[in-house]
Amino acid sequence: AMEMSDFKLASSYFDNGISFLQINHWTEHYNLSLEMFELAAKCALTNGDHTRVKLLYQEVVREAHLFEDTLEITYTNIRALYSASCLEEALTKLLYVLNKLGVTLSGDLNTLLSET
Repeated sequence: AMEMSDFKLASSYFDNGISFLQINHWTEHYNLSLEMFELAAKCALTNGDHTRVKLLYQEVVREAHLFEDTLEITYTNIRALYSASCLEEALTKLLYVLNKLGVTLSGDLNTLLSET
């Protein structure tokens, strides 16, 4: 459904798939869970459902084994924040991720915001 650009239908497929996962899915099916949540978040972003993106993001961050496992959904969440005009929150999250990856930017948040 995603390849045919029907993101509402694709989103419902992912939501149904997530609902069928067992209670311990993060332990038993970690990679599948991660992929389903990431793809569901991308569909939700495309559909403009920023609340759904945030909820999916929060669960992945809570359940992730490694920081690197959160990068894909964090990127989607930052894009959702940006598209919802939450520029300061988006930039704060982006700077946090870059810092965790060892990248530092000079300047304060207000300067960076004024440049966007």
